[in-house]
Amino acid sequence: MKTKLNKKKAVAHAQANPIEEIAAQDRAERERKPKPTKVKDLFLDPRNPRLADIPHTGTQASILRVMAKELDIQPLIDSMYRNGFFWEEPLVAVEEPLPELKDKKVLVVIEGNRRLAALKSILDHPDLYPDANARERLEQVPVITRDDRKETLAFVGFRHITGIVPWEAAAKAQYAHDLVKRGLSLDQIAQTIGDKTRDIARWVRTQSLVEHAHEQGLTESDTAGKTFYFSYLLTSTDAPGTKRWLEMETNEASGLVTGINAERLAQLWHWLYGSKAREIAPVVPESRQIHKLNKVIASPAAVVELQKTGNLERALVETKDRGEYVIETLGSIRSLLQDLAANLAGVEKFDKISASPRQLHDATTEFTRVEKALIEVKAKLGF
Repeated sequence: MKTKLNKKKAVAHAQANPIEEIAAQDRAERERKPKPTKVKDLFLDPRNPRLADIPHTGTQASILRVMAKELDIQPLIDSMYRNGFFWEEPLVAVEEPLPELKDKKVLVVIEGNRRLAALKSILDHPDLYPDANARERLEQVPVITRDDRKETLAFVGFRHITGIVPWEAAAKAQYAHDLVKRGLSLDQIAQTIGDKTRDIARWVRTQSLVEHAHEQGLTESDTAGKTFYFSYLLTSTDAPGTKRWLEMETNEASGLVTGINAERLAQLWHWLYGSKAREIAPVVPESRQIHKLNKVIASPAAVVELQKTGNLERALVETKDRGEYVIETLGSIRSLLQDLAANLAGVEKFDKISASPRQLHDATTEFTRVEKALIEVKAKLGF
């Protein structure tokens, strides 16, 4: 059943001119100059877009643990321990309440979380990094403090979407989606961060679908595989046939999904990712198979077959012209038989030289079945 989703509030402008809301201009003097700040007084950002598709509990310990494991901070650790902190690039922070500390206001780093994670890893492990002088010079780092998180959005977006260390698609999507919810249009975001409107629209659409999936209880942590691949959902929903099948409607200005067939979204989610809890295996084992899934979804008969069998290759057959499929299959059979004949070249007798009694019996049985199947196909083809 198709459900209509109310997103009017999400796309309404927060202010008359939202571009100025995030523009890097007219900052107070105290907001322009970095201030030496103790690393122990700085906190990792639970809303860091880099963590968009990495499960964590939101605590500082959990965030530091997953960043160390997933975001390759060791090169930063090695560099800082040896060279110190580069004061040419201060961290950027805002004072915000932290749920872990019962909403006590602390300095949350908005830009520079990998560097902060590296700093904390060094200072928290003197056994691994025993040089007291090296640790001492890392206890304080330069920090620019903004009054509000929104004041950092233009800089952070430019740095990680257009800048020298781009975010992955999931992080870009979360960032762009947050800007849309703050009231910016796709064109305004493109002007602010210097990227293509079309790409931003794809990110926002996919992140919007992820949120609708969450509303149905579908989560990234329940995927049958080890990793949730945001790009699978992005690529799949690029296809016009898949969009039609999902009955997807989007707001042209914001890119947000405003209408979706919830049952079909759940079906697509399980085809792409499976479910550990429900013991469902994905039908797409790798990204190169997504184009096959899109082809199946564009065919009603193929969709029925996929729903019935869960077999992508079998469903794909339903997308082909009958005559084309017959010729293609006969060609595959001929090719396999030629390969078999080539493999047996030079063998005097399979039964005397190469096969055990059990193998000979099984080969004889299979050959009889092949002969029978060929007779049945020949009769149906009218040859």
